[in-house]
Amino acid sequence: MTENTQKQETKELGQKKGNKVKTTTNTLLALTALSILTCIFADRIVPTTDNVRVEGNVISLIPQVSGQVSSIQVQANSEVKKGDALVQITPIDYQIAVKKAETKLEMAGQQVGAQMAGVLSAQAQLTNALVSQENAKRQGQRVLAMAEKGVVSKSDADKTRAALDKADADVLNAKANLEKAQTQVGAAGEDNAQIQAALLELQQAQLNLERTMLRAPSDGAVTNFNLSEGAYASAGSPLMTFVEKNGFWIEAFFRENSMGHIKPGDKVEVALDYAPGETFEGTISSVDLGVAWGTNNQPGTLASVKNQNGWLRDTQRMPVSIKLENEEAMQMMRIGGQADVIVYTGDNTLFNLLGKAWINLVSWFSYVR
Repeated sequence: MTENTQKQETKELGQKKGNKVKTTTNTLLALTALSILTCIFADRIVPTTDNVRVEGNVISLIPQVSGQVSSIQVQANSEVKKGDALVQITPIDYQIAVKKAETKLEMAGQQVGAQMAGVLSAQAQLTNALVSQENAKRQGQRVLAMAEKGVVSKSDADKTRAALDKADADVLNAKANLEKAQTQVGAAGEDNAQIQAALLELQQAQLNLERTMLRAPSDGAVTNFNLSEGAYASAGSPLMTFVEKNGFWIEAFFRENSMGHIKPGDKVEVALDYAPGETFEGTISSVDLGVAWGTNNQPGTLASVKNQNGWLRDTQRMPVSIKLENEEAMQMMRIGGQADVIVYTGDNTLFNLLGKAWINLVSWFSYVR
């Protein structure tokens, strides 16, 4: 082999190596560009976020009368049904007040020469109806508020409205019965100021006696309380925390520039940190219209401006409410718990498959993060 031949072969070998490096570099650049484009499109077709929290309907149980706690009929974090007794405030003082009011009403009735047994019975019915109406309104406000966000179904909202209408009708019926009983007393008794005052006093005493028993406003559980028998319960001061069963939903915060295709009704998959390796299906209930930005300027002060660092401004995130239908998932949800969410905004098979693979992979990461 001549010297010229060796030089030629060396040159060809160098060209082959150079071509191989060039091909590899071009391939890597093409794959990088393809990955970037895929991420850009996926961020709008199947947007994802890990800025997710489990939310729920939390109620502060506040007694409406004061007194010593005589018995606690519930354990922390144990499930209870709507109307179950939770805490009994010593009722003796309130029972005495009812007896005194009844006696005062009877005496007022005797003074006008009328029999007040029918009025007493009608008044008791009205008191029970008012208590039921009060409980129905408190429960109804919470359910209807969640219905506006799409967290509960329309049928549940309709049932709640029907329960409110029934409670109102029962009060009207009880008032009619009381008016009828008062009419039977006679003209003098119906218009007698002493009887009217005694009736009001009796109604208040009966309401206060009923309120000595703190009851569950709905199905759920009590939590975060440290209460013992003999403690003093003050009217208007929270006594324990109540978490409503099946009142959970997911609130996910998406980057503003990835929300262009998200709309109520879109299907989602959720990976709860509480349940590693599992994903649960759900739907978008609502997309919030905005969030608070910066600080509220007070009268008499100058406007404040939030500083931003870097050449790209901070991405704003917007909340989206998600409802899960799976009963098993509802049992695993804990208020404040974290999760990952992916939204399927259309029927794009390729991106939907990529999204499903991603959310399943993330769910397994919950074992180690």
